[in-house]
Amino acid sequence: MLISALLMIVALLFSRFLAKSLTYPLQRLRDSMSRVQEGHFDGADVEIDSENEIGSLTKSFNVMTHRIQDLMEQNVKEQEAKRKSELKALQSQINPHFLYNTLDSIIWMAEGRKYEEVVLMTASLARLLRQSISNEDEVVPLAREVEYAKGYLTIQKMRYKDKLEFEIDVEPSILNIPLIKLVLQPIIENAIYHGLKYKESKGLLQVKGFMKDGNAVLQVIDNGVGMDEETLSHIYDKHKVNYHSNGVGVYNVQKRLKLYYGENYGITYESEKGVGTTATITIPGIQEESI
Repeated sequence: MLISALLMIVALLFSRFLAKSLTYPLQRLRDSMSRVQEGHFDGADVEIDSENEIGSLTKSFNVMTHRIQDLMEQNVKEQEAKRKSELKALQSQINPHFLYNTLDSIIWMAEGRKYEEVVLMTASLARLLRQSISNEDEVVPLAREVEYAKGYLTIQKMRYKDKLEFEIDVEPSILNIPLIKLVLQPIIENAIYHGLKYKESKGLLQVKGFMKDGNAVLQVIDNGVGMDEETLSHIYDKHKVNYHSNGVGVYNVQKRLKLYYGENYGITYESEKGVGTTATITIPGIQEESI
């Protein structure tokens, strides 16, 4: 009986040791799988203690996690490259559109024999084109975009003397925040061509900039003809490029802002028929390193 009892104790201890040697590696594998399932690949490798079936399974799991991680990193790089390419394509679409409308203004003045104004506008256009056509920088300080918008408004005021006045009031605290190029100008152009151009009296366009809830906010406000709800609901629709009707402006800028900053940022519109329209551009106040 004593020998039987001792043998049972030995058997129990051996079975416990055997069970532990089998379950412990499986527990480690299970825990690592749980971390990978949550997206945590750092430290996901499981140490291989043996060459049995569990060791083989562990080795396969380690290879699989490395492969998944490599594929995820590759996908991120490909998406980033695609995003950069799309940003550049949208950027290049704005340039000829802007140039077309500005040259149209110069032609209009030349036909009216306003030669001094033609010279002044041509010089202003040359300065603006240095920034709009240059591909050196995709992102510029917000101050440069404001200066660019001021130059563009100066040109347009020369064309619409009896139609346009403008004011620019941007807080100094946001002037150094990075902003993708050619955001303000298309929105201002849209306000002029679709809001103020059809106003019977002289219109006022205001550009405001300030910080709000940790974000940098730019507003383009006009007291033009405004939009009804039906027109406003289609403001972000993609149109075929039509230089006379500003077919690339709002859609283009909205697409670029969301590509660069994310879906939480971009342009929002408020408008009332016969009162005017406010376009609000929101970007992060604090940004990581630019692409």
